[in-house]
Amino acid sequence: MSLGLPMGLALASGMNTYLPLFALALFARFGNVVQVSPRFQWLISDQAIVILAILAACEILADKFPGLDNVWDFIHTLLRPVAGALAAGAVLSTDQAFELLLVMLTGATLATAAHSAKASVRLVSTTKGLGIANPILSLVEDVAAVFGTLLSIYAPWVMLALAIFFVVALALLGPPLARMLRFNLSMLGGWLRWVGRKITRHSDPKELRASLLEVSPDRLRALNGALEPGEELLGTLRGWKRSGWGPRQAWLLITPGRLILVEPRILRGAKTQATSHSDLALVRSRISPWMARLEFVTRQNQSVTIFLPKSQAAFAALAAEQIRVVAVLGTPPPRPGTATVAPVTS
Repeated sequence: MSLGLPMGLALASGMNTYLPLFALALFARFGNVVQVSPRFQWLISDQAIVILAILAACEILADKFPGLDNVWDFIHTLLRPVAGALAAGAVLSTDQAFELLLVMLTGATLATAAHSAKASVRLVSTTKGLGIANPILSLVEDVAAVFGTLLSIYAPWVMLALAIFFVVALALLGPPLARMLRFNLSMLGGWLRWVGRKITRHSDPKELRASLLEVSPDRLRALNGALEPGEELLGTLRGWKRSGWGPRQAWLLITPGRLILVEPRILRGAKTQATSHSDLALVRSRISPWMARLEFVTRQNQSVTIFLPKSQAAFAALAAEQIRVVAVLGTPPPRPGTATVAPVTS
């Protein structure tokens, strides 16, 4: 058996979770084109085929609605690797547990990589184009998943070549895709924590200073190194900064006089960017069904967006309010003969 079949099905599962599994079950059950190993015979049962058909239809529909498609992607960050592992393992004819485990792990990795690439494109489309192009992207992804599944079954060597090409491209684009995966997992974890707090009726924080209690003492001491002597820390938010090569993890420090953005680096020292409150023209927070955003624009039209987990949505709103207050207090009076600059607004 060519490795193109399991690897191709796994790669397609990263684009659409259930469609490749559904197609595999149909071909194995009614077409006799591909064989499913004895361990995975349950995939071609009547119940499994019906469930996969329903889930595939739900995914195709959910992906066509901007906003809902991002929620679906976040939820399936953990499910698509599982689907990739199942698809790869189901068509492997071996009695060796180690071989099966190795192929399933490889399938999960390929599905994760494909999912990360897809989520990256979706995030850019949602944030920059308001999701207008998302239905078209979804249609392209559905076609790619179907085409990849058919190639895996009827031309596995072609699909193997495409999988190798994808792996090479992934090696070149790995860092931003890895950051996108971490971003998705962070947003998913934050959304789950937010749901848990709503179920347990956990009250929202009333003051921004409460955000300091959610930072470990060691991390807080490290962040204090970015402050000037005697500078007071009003609050801190842990999120992700939007960038051209994928979101980057960042800490936003709010002080009475400025905002400090700290980006941790693995091989280099942390990158620090400070903005005076008097230089701010716009500060606002936005809450979506799956995350929060804090945006600020300087008077030089430089824009910075921080994505925050939904569990920090209350802190994002408190931070925007706090920044607006201190920014107005910190704005210098206009010089004689110049127009008055409008205060920071939401």
